[in-house]
Amino acid sequence: MNILLVLVMLAMPAVASASMYYTLEGTVNQVNDNGGLARSAGISVGDTVRYVIMIDTSKSGTTTIGNGHVMNKWNTSYAGLYSGMLDGAPVDKKNYMDNYSYQTRAANDKSSVYVNAWGIDPNTFGVGSVVQQVYEDAYNMANNRKYTQLVSYNLKVVSASPTAPTPIPGAALLMLGGLGVVGFVKRKFA
Repeated sequence: MNILLVLVMLAMPAVASASMYYTLEGTVNQVNDNGGLARSAGISVGDTVRYVIMIDTSKSGTTTIGNGHVMNKWNTSYAGLYSGMLDGAPVDKKNYMDNYSYQTRAANDKSSVYVNAWGIDPNTFGVGSVVQQVYEDAYNMANNRKYTQLVSYNLKVVSASPTAPTPIPGAALLMLGGLGVVGFVKRKFA
């Protein structure tokens, strides 16, 4: 039965993923920290920042208006902020990449980013590409909706993958948990 399952899986055509996760890395050039979120994260000018942005070319981008209604943004691709540096609330919920200029708005539940990558050919965008500006901003809801913004210039794309990166602490916990289960089972049944 297992051999049949393997043969069926091998016979199935591979499905190309339309989603790509781009990891951008660079240094912080400016901090506007009225909300205190940069201080809470231990981030200051000169520190290294890392953003992971997911772009899905098979879906239209979206923008969320004030009443929470999500609308498609035509002639764009969907973009989402997989991980950022600030832990607050997003300034806006715009999730799109302009298919012609690589200007991107991406948000998650904690912050939003604006990526300027003028002059980059969308067909060759990938590892080694440099984006001119990345702005990450968020509101600190616990501090009267005060605003924090990080500004970084010339961030480099250090990885591009069709699968989301696994954070090292999460991967380590998963591995240690699995080893613990194996040890428990071995001890119990040995």
